[in-house]
Amino acid sequence: MKKIKPAFLPAILILCLLIGSIGNLTSVLGVPALLVVVLLGAGLYFGAPRLDHLSTRQLRWGIGLGLLAMLIAQVVVLHVMPNTVYHDPYRVLSQADQLAAGHMTWDITYFWRYANNVPLAYLLSLWLRLTQLVGLSTNLSVHLLSILVLDSFIALALHTIWQLSQRASLLVVAFGFFALSPFAYTYYLQVFYSDLPTMLVLLIIIRSLLNWSQKTSRQRWFAGSGLVVAVMLGAMLKPNLVVLLPALLIVGLILARQHLWRQAKLTLPILLIVLGFGLSLPATKVIDVAANYQPRTAFSFPATNWILMGYNQHSNGGYSGKDVGRAIKQPSQAARQRYNLKTIPKRIKTLGVVGVIRLWVVKLGIVLNVQGIQRWYNGGFRAAPSWYSNHVGFYQGLTVIGYVAATLLMWGALMLKLLRWRPDLTDPHQILALLAVTTALGYLAFHTLLWEVEPRYGQAILPLLWVALAAIPRQASQSRPRWANQASLLNGATALLVAFGAAGVLGAQLPQKQVIAAQRSQLSVQYHAKPKTVTPGTVVLAEVVDVNAPANYFSVQIHAGSQVQVTLTNLATGQHYRLTMAGSVARLHHQLAAGQYRITVQNLTTRGQQVDVTHTYHYQLAAHPLTVNGQSQPTASLIYTCMQR
Repeated sequence: MKKIKPAFLPAILILCLLIGSIGNLTSVLGVPALLVVVLLGAGLYFGAPRLDHLSTRQLRWGIGLGLLAMLIAQVVVLHVMPNTVYHDPYRVLSQADQLAAGHMTWDITYFWRYANNVPLAYLLSLWLRLTQLVGLSTNLSVHLLSILVLDSFIALALHTIWQLSQRASLLVVAFGFFALSPFAYTYYLQVFYSDLPTMLVLLIIIRSLLNWSQKTSRQRWFAGSGLVVAVMLGAMLKPNLVVLLPALLIVGLILARQHLWRQAKLTLPILLIVLGFGLSLPATKVIDVAANYQPRTAFSFPATNWILMGYNQHSNGGYSGKDVGRAIKQPSQAARQRYNLKTIPKRIKTLGVVGVIRLWVVKLGIVLNVQGIQRWYNGGFRAAPSWYSNHVGFYQGLTVIGYVAATLLMWGALMLKLLRWRPDLTDPHQILALLAVTTALGYLAFHTLLWEVEPRYGQAILPLLWVALAAIPRQASQSRPRWANQASLLNGATALLVAFGAAGVLGAQLPQKQVIAAQRSQLSVQYHAKPKTVTPGTVVLAEVVDVNAPANYFSVQIHAGSQVQVTLTNLATGQHYRLTMAGSVARLHHQLAAGQYRITVQNLTTRGQQVDVTHTYHYQLAAHPLTVNGQSQPTASLIYTCMQR
């Protein structure tokens, strides 16, 4: 039996996950999250043998009923707590809504700057057109798509984990991670964007390689076709999928060195993966033509812009508004490229060797940080229920503890396996595990050493880590004492008490700035979104807002330089509040009781005034329509935020 040694790549991944683990434990909720991890880990250690004795029938019924309960909970969350999607996902959604309505124009500069999101917007528009044929609203269509993609990913991940491990305990743990943690109910459910489809594509690619050498010709034909399509779509949605190619090269060289290349029979699937990447280029051009999209280099950013931000020590390698602002001021893409190529070496020289390494460590901690999963592209709930707003510290704390603990528990189990793993590359499953580990390292290296970082970027490796955890063989299990079952239940119950108790006590120490009601979706002035002109004296903009809990701050985005009068009226008491202008925003600092309020915007001057209004074709932005001189516009809204500060 041929084995490679030392296990160099697993050791690097262990180091990365250790840095990520430390980064996730830095908040006030880090200690209770770690305690929950220890308790649950010990409970699963003691209870694993009992779980492994569950029959296949028991597993099917248990997991099946659990997934059904998860689906019901997801529908309730979407119905009761719709959020206001903002930044990139909203711009993609707005453009898709426009294309689906037959308006094949690109009215803002965003897509000329970030052309990688054009395929996503066009493909989403096709889905919206399809669902419109059966009478679904755009809101319902987007929610349905989120559920389909998310739950397909979860079901496929569970099926893959079972195929690779045949361990009931690992399957139950995976179900708990996906269905009992915030994973299934926060960002991936409430915001449709490219992150989740990319994770699904990665899982499909890995599954296509599963047991390739044992597949029949017919099975290889189907798997190969799916592989090409998955890679092509994945490369269009997220170009950083290209890290798969060097990962395949590294694994191929290791196999060749061990004289196992021919036995692995990976030549054809690798060629199909390369074909998928190759087809993504003409496919993107076809989409550009179909969507009537024409790039404009005057607005586009070169790839070096992201490298420049990646070495900005003031933003810790993350998105930098100052860098973007400087790039916008450059007259052309070529000028931006020259500036970047001149500035990047200067930044690296200023950092020095120690500074660069420190920045890499910080970036790695950021890209693997999962504490903010509820906040990713979530501008706040449109009208948070009173039961949530009145105990927001508890719910936010429970969300952080829940997902951090679930993530660290999975990472911990994987690190223990990686620590003892010496890959046996005569086993196809372990080849798959090595490919998953290498590809995960590729993603981390890409964002740590080269690109800019955001916490959600690290989630792309989630399916790869689960594949590695399931595919690496477990060590021979040791016997458990008779009291193991009781200890397992006790540890689980204690972990729940710690999580709920810490969320209640320490959640109150989290930043108490919370959104009570909001509509923050907009195309943004920086991308040349066109404001609405309010003519003198005649036009009145009004919109009702549900405020379900007490608040003390209300703001309405107007437009820089505009002179309009903005008032807020309590519909129950008739009390009026005058908002004062501060830059482009009208603000009110006053205690507001729960109830319904009406925003009124009037132009009392003799000249037309501009107001930022978000308008879509079929997507409903808020619970109540915007009215213009008494005429209702259900798909238009002011941009406002109601908060408790």
